[in-house]
Amino acid sequence: MCSKTLLIGLLLALHVTRAAGQAAGDAWQSVFFDSPTRALPLLTAAALKHSGELQALEINKALSEEDIKLAKRSLLNNVAVGAGYNYGNQLSFGIRDPGDPNQFTSFSMGRYSVGATLSLPVGQVVNRSTLIHKEELNYQRSEALRREQENRLRQQIIPMYQNVLLARKVMQLQQEAYVNAQTANQLAEKQFKQGQLTLQEFSNAGSQLTAAAIAQELARSQYDTAFLLLEEVVGAKISTLMTPSP
Repeated sequence: MCSKTLLIGLLLALHVTRAAGQAAGDAWQSVFFDSPTRALPLLTAAALKHSGELQALEINKALSEEDIKLAKRSLLNNVAVGAGYNYGNQLSFGIRDPGDPNQFTSFSMGRYSVGATLSLPVGQVVNRSTLIHKEELNYQRSEALRREQENRLRQQIIPMYQNVLLARKVMQLQQEAYVNAQTANQLAEKQFKQGQLTLQEFSNAGSQLTAAAIAQELARSQYDTAFLLLEEVVGAKISTLMTPSP
């Protein structure tokens, strides 16, 4: 019984899955497997940050905000500012020539002019508030879609996390079942050699060991798959997410 318990402990302690990539005694596993209230917020925050769909919705939201600004400034497109320079005799004046009283010297002065024109089509003026309201609704829709995607992602993380915990528990139970089957097969082999078991009974013990080995590998594969899928969604190694920053 002691050797059986020791073997189970060694299997659980030394098993390093491809997904986890670290020994079972690491500190991050204590956070991930034993503290859902700490693990779930970390997983959710990472998934929200990693989501490409959320990033696209955030871009659409920013574009809608720019469209609102453009709609509010649309009237300025009809304002024109112009400047001109005129030179001629519009402001001319004459000065008598001191050498010849009958002669006058005339001078012309230049003049700058600045003006602004505003052309406002009636339809554009009437529809301006409607256009602005439309763009504001587009912005609100973008924000609503972003929040909806956030909620879906949060709802997705919870069952994925629970699947990992369940798969790990099943894997541990299958490891124990394999150890039990291995012990029973060794005992059956000894009894068979002593003539205490028939060939059929010994064969049944061997079949149970084979079935237990297959079930253990299947459980391990299911755990690795669930773990890797969760890492794919959060976009980071879970061992890193669960390790506090120094």
